[in-house]
Amino acid sequence: MILDILTVLLFVLGFALILWMIVERRRDVMHGPYVTKLRTGRGMKQSDQYRQNAENCKLMAEAAQGEPAYNRFKRMEAAWLALAEEQDWLDGERSPIDPAKKPKGK
Repeated sequence: MILDILTVLLFVLGFALILWMIVERRRDVMHGPYVTKLRTGRGMKQSDQYRQNAENCKLMAEAAQGEPAYNRFKRMEAAWLALAEEQDWLDGERSPIDPAKKPKGK
């Protein structure tokens, strides 16, 4: 009798644990790091954070000693700016086709 009660209790607790895990997973997917319109802890857009990183790279390039370090920081700056542009596009803040950047040869 006690064994039957324990079996039912463990079954119910296991089922409740599975339901809780499903709800937590759904919350993580809907509000987790994969949502494109992310804001940082201070309310800053993700693309603005990328632009701030690019600005930091620009400052480091200006302070770099030697051409290899300067070139490395300038490439990092360009990469951060490209990420910011793409994030703006993913957030729907700009068109995927920028009229100012027309393909060459047309």
